[in-house]
Amino acid sequence: MTEPETQRWVAPGLSAAQLSPLLIGIAALMAIEFSDLMVWLLGQPTVTVLSGLAVLSGIVLLLSKGVADQADRVAELIGQPFGTLVLTAAVMTIELALVASTMLTGEANPTLARDSMFSVVMIALTGVTGLCNVISALRQRGQLASSGHLDSSQMASPNLLGALTYFDLISTMCVLALIIPNFSRSTSEANFSEPVNVVLAIVAIGVYAVFISGQVGGYRELYTEVQDLRPDLALNDQSTKDASSGDASGSPLWLASVLLVMGLLVVCLIAESMGQLIETGITDLGLPSSLAGVIVATLILAPEALNAIQAASHGEVQRSINTLYGSVVATVSLTVPAVLILGEITGTDVILGLEPLEMVLLGLTLFMLNPHVRLTGIEGMMKLVVFLFWIVLQVA
Repeated sequence: MTEPETQRWVAPGLSAAQLSPLLIGIAALMAIEFSDLMVWLLGQPTVTVLSGLAVLSGIVLLLSKGVADQADRVAELIGQPFGTLVLTAAVMTIELALVASTMLTGEANPTLARDSMFSVVMIALTGVTGLCNVISALRQRGQLASSGHLDSSQMASPNLLGALTYFDLISTMCVLALIIPNFSRSTSEANFSEPVNVVLAIVAIGVYAVFISGQVGGYRELYTEVQDLRPDLALNDQSTKDASSGDASGSPLWLASVLLVMGLLVVCLIAESMGQLIETGITDLGLPSSLAGVIVATLILAPEALNAIQAASHGEVQRSINTLYGSVVATVSLTVPAVLILGEITGTDVILGLEPLEMVLLGLTLFMLNPHVRLTGIEGMMKLVVFLFWIVLQVA
C-alpha cells in the first residue's frame, strides 16, 4: 500500500461531532428502559405526550444522521456495492431481531410480518425513492444548465442493468409473498399450506443468496455508478462530496463500522420502545392504530433513508438505489422465512396476503418501479404522489 493509502487506515481521535449523537441516544434509551419516564409520559395530557414523542423522534433523526455519515465513510473506504451492503446487513439484523422478539414475547399478531414488510416497501420505494429521484434530477439539471450545455445523455441516470435486476427481484418476491397468498386454495386464510411455505422460504433465501453472490462477485459493476458525466461535472461531484464529508471523513474503517452498528442499534431500540407512546398519541388524536406501525417503520428506516438522500444529493444515483432497493429485497427475502419459522415454533398463525386496497397500491408501486434510463424528476414526483395517497389512506 502507498503511504496515503496507509494513512487513511490510521485511527484519528474521535471527534465530539461523531460521539455526541450516540451519547445522547444512549442516554435517552437508558431513560426509557431504566426509569419511569415512559410510564409518566403515558399518563400525561395529549400535548405532553406529543411533545415527548417529538423530542424522541428528534433524537432518532439526529442519530440517523450520524449513522448515515458513518455509512458514507464505510462506502468510501470499501467501495460499492459493499458499502451499502454493510448498512443493509446491520439494519436487517436489528429489524429481524425486533420482529423475532415481538413474536416470541408479545401478543400473537398474525399480520405483524405482512404489515412490517408492506410499510418498508411503501416508505422505501415511493416516499424515499421518489425524493431521491427528484433530488438527483434537479441537481444534475442545475449543473448542466450552469455549464450552458443541456445534453440529455448527461442527465442523472442509474446503472440500468443493476436497477433492472432489483426490479425483477422486488417484483417477484413481493407478488409471491404479499399477493399470491390471497389466492391460495390450500388454506382458508391469506397464507399457503405448510409444504408451500417451506418452498417459499427456501426460494426466498436461495434467491437472496444468489443475488448477493452476484452483487459482490462477477456482476459487481452492475451496482456501481454510471461514469458518463463530463470531466468538469465529475470534478464538481467530487468537490461536493469532499465538502460534505465533514468530521466523518477522517474516521478509519473500524471506527466508522463500530459507530454505524452502535448507532443503528440505539435507533432501532428507541424506535421500538416508542411504540406504546406512539399508539397513545394516535389514540388520543382519534387516528387509526395502523398509523403507529407506519411511524415506527419510518423511524427504523431513517438511517437508510438519510443515507440514500445524501447519496442522491452527491450525484450518486446508483448508491441511493443500492441502499433503498437493497433494503426492500433483504426485508422481503429474509423476513418471510424468518417469520414462517418462528410461526411454527411459537404456534402463531402468519397471514402474508395484503388487503385488496393494499394489493392495488403495491401493484401500482411495482409498476412505477420499472427503472428509467434518465431521470427527469417526474417519475420521482409520481412516486411521492403514491406515497402521499398511501399516508392519507392510513389516516382516513
